[in-house]
Amino acid sequence: MPRMLHPPPCRASAAALVATATAFAIPAAASCGSAACLVNTQWQIHGIPTEAGGTLFQLQYDYIKQDRLMSGSRKTSVAPEDADALEQRTLSQTLIASLDYTFDKDWGVTATLPVVSRKHDHLADPYGDPTPESWNFTQLGDARVVGRYRFVAADSYNVGAQFGIVLPTGPHDVSNAGGIVAERSLEPGTGATSGVIGAYANFTSHDGAIWFAQLQFQGAMATKDDFRPGNQVLLTGGVTWPVSEGVALMGQLNGLWRGRDSGTNAEPEDSGGRSLFFSPGLSYTVSPQLQLHAFAQLPLYRYVNGTQLAVNWAAVGGITFRF
Repeated sequence: MPRMLHPPPCRASAAALVATATAFAIPAAASCGSAACLVNTQWQIHGIPTEAGGTLFQLQYDYIKQDRLMSGSRKTSVAPEDADALEQRTLSQTLIASLDYTFDKDWGVTATLPVVSRKHDHLADPYGDPTPESWNFTQLGDARVVGRYRFVAADSYNVGAQFGIVLPTGPHDVSNAGGIVAERSLEPGTGATSGVIGAYANFTSHDGAIWFAQLQFQGAMATKDDFRPGNQVLLTGGVTWPVSEGVALMGQLNGLWRGRDSGTNAEPEDSGGRSLFFSPGLSYTVSPQLQLHAFAQLPLYRYVNGTQLAVNWAAVGGITFRF
């Protein structure tokens, strides 16, 4: 794999440490609480230089626990009187494989494919039969291909744009052992083809710290079986501090706004909302070709439409290989 360009020593250390390039993951918050981590680990967006022809492969593991039932911004323990079910818990574990290729100093592309393992429990009759219903499956999720173009480049800062597509590669008709098909917000795939556009900027300070910000929008363009996932806007900002030749500390703020789902197979009254998370992290360089990273995702603010299971906490861990 081609080596990176040679920035100043502090920046070179941070560059090696932050070189993690998963595709941007935006959660699909809904009544059953299917979700993905908001942490941004696209190292190019962080402002790390690379050479033309550089290839990076990454495996990332996301663990997301949702066992807090919320109505608006408050915790609750009861379902509305007209609810079809009382949600109890959703546990999502996702393995994301990503491949990033840099064409030249300004152009690049990242492709990702997730495998989703999800367990969900709810009471089908919250005011009657207490017998729970459960789903437990492992399936492919929706693939993403996102390109980037850097249109402003300087020694200490960069500005660029992103554009891409989300493909409906994940199934949206998974059922449980009793043959009951899961609601669409719980499925590993949305059945929708969505467009992605965004902008980013990054800055390297004199002490070697790397700052970045990104704004990204995702909206469905083509849907299936009368379900349209809500539009999503994600704003992320973060910084990386190199503390030694092999270790860097990282921190991010991740804000999400998501519109309501629509269609006869949707639950618009119990979908969408807004949230803000703080995500501290750590990166460690094993070798010039191998880096490790880990993050925690902790909620600062959550507001859900209707009654939904909300993300209580999440964890991210990954390994990055350079060719």
